[in-house]
Order: sequence, then structure tokens, then C-alpha cells
Amino acid sequence: MYLTRIALDLNRRETLRALASPHVIHGAVESSVPPGESEKRERNLWRIDYLEPNCYLLVLSRQVPNMTAIATQFGYAQREPAWETRCYQTLLSKLHAGQALRFRLRANPVRSSCIENEGANGRGRVYAHVTVEQQKQWLYSRSEGLGFALDDQTFTVVHTEWKKFRKSRGFGNEVSLRIADFEGRLQVTNVELFKHALTQGIGRAKSYGCGLLTVARERELSGG
Repeated sequence: MYLTRIALDLNRRETLRALASPHVIHGAVESSVPPGESEKRERNLWRIDYLEPNCYLLVLSRQVPNMTAIATQFGYAQREPAWETRCYQTLLSKLHAGQALRFRLRANPVRSSCIENEGANGRGRVYAHVTVEQQKQWLYSRSEGLGFALDDQTFTVVHTEWKKFRKSRGFGNEVSLRIADFEGRLQVTNVELFKHALTQGIGRAKSYGCGLLTVARERELSGG
């Protein structure tokens, strides 16, 4: 797997329009990653990071991406290099139980509620967790199954907002997502579960820039 970071140019109208419509970024990411050998479609995770004064797109993919189109349309194509790609296996191979790491995660914290008369196969309705405390509890309650431990005092929600957009340009159903950006410290408790969380993502709305968990030692967290 490969983790790629590319700076986005916030002075370009195309970039601002894309950031307001996550499906545009999703399409650009999918186009930048070549298909793998497997017939099964491989999921690529991505996230937008705002690290003043810069804005970055992070992409986790199973194939080495070609970010030329993204750099040309939304980034700084004239920079050398215009993006950076690292082998993710280097990080995964160094994980061990008891390891303390800093983390960053953008997620879509929700809960499902079954409704009477929907039937046994009813999916129920999905409700967003809107308060910081609800969002923190959402992640805390899932942490054990994701292979890590959290302390209420060592992580927080640094940003939360509604994202509302249409699935296609000017058409399609409106999508409303409540996103939350988590930052803090965690401790690895189960390496295999933790690797799964890192490579498969956490929660819903992965196509729209949620779910990508990145970790690093204290001095390395900047930029993902």
C-alpha cells in the first residue's frame, strides 16, 4: 500500500469548488490510481488536511497513484516534486502492541436506529452525532474493536461541521454529512485489528473523504 500527500492550491477556483463537493475529489482520486490485478474493486481512502497555511490531499491506495491530473487541476503542478508517495508497509511492519502514537482521523460519526414496521430486513434510519461529546463517545466505543485504546483526556474533536453537496454537478440527491476531525494519542492493543483499521478505514462515507486514520510518532504527525 502507498500513502500519498499532495498540496492543493486554495487560490484556484477549481480547487475551492472541488473541496465543496467531495464527490469531485473522489472521482479525481479514483482516476489517479491504476486498477490492481484483482477483479474486485479496491477501495482507496482519502482525506483533506488543513495545516495552516497549507491544504493537503492524502490518499491511501494499494497501487502507486499518478497525481499529475490532480496537481494540474487543483494543486501546484510546477513544484518539484508536486506530490510525495511513501510505501505504507514500512509503517505497518513497525507496529506492536503497547505502542503509543499520535493520530488524526476524519470520520462521519453516526448511529443507526431501526424503525417499527420496516421488517426484518429494514436498514433503519441513520442519525448523525452532532455534539463533540457524542462524537468522542462514538470513537471511544469502537476503539477496542479497532485495535487501540483511548483515554478521554488524550484525544479531542478539533473540528466538526455539516457537509452538504449533490452527487453530481447540479443534479442528483443532496448528501448531508456530519464530519468530525479527531486528533490525539492512542495505544495499540491488537496489531492485526489496528492494521485493518489503518488500511480499510473507519466508519461510513469513505468515498467522501472520511475514515482515513493516520498515525505517527509525536514529531512526525505534521502533514499526516
